[in-house]
Amino acid sequence: MLRKDGIDLYDEYGAMFDPNTTSNLKSIIEQTNCKIVLSTSWRNEGLLRMRSLWKDRNLPGEIFSMTPILLSTTYQDSQNGEMFCIPELNAKALEINAWLQQYTTNSFNYVIIDDENVFFQNQQEHLVLTNEYDGLTVDKANRAIKILNQ
Repeated sequence: MLRKDGIDLYDEYGAMFDPNTTSNLKSIIEQTNCKIVLSTSWRNEGLLRMRSLWKDRNLPGEIFSMTPILLSTTYQDSQNGEMFCIPELNAKALEINAWLQQYTTNSFNYVIIDDENVFFQNQQEHLVLTNEYDGLTVDKANRAIKILNQ
């Protein structure tokens, strides 16, 4: 979603996505053959609804999966049993880690595209930080492509 010129456009799903951002996402997908895993609050709508939104809006790529929604930010380290309480600000970082641990291997390339830097140190090399006004620019898309094609 992008707020540009103070105008928000909506359809039956909610706010529309900026066409430039969508075009830049298409470039990433075409040059990397990546799949999309949502970690946005849009996932509260559910996987089927998000796939319908993607299809109905003719958006590039495919919604492959979504990160889990953590209802608690307290967890126990599986190595030493130590309990941690993560500030809610870092819930998204934990959700991404949980998805990666469940579905990937150590050699898996991924990129996080987000307008907030609420991620752990080990996730920073995968982060392409955008902002709500410019969205996913050509430069940001090129950085994402570079990360995914490493």
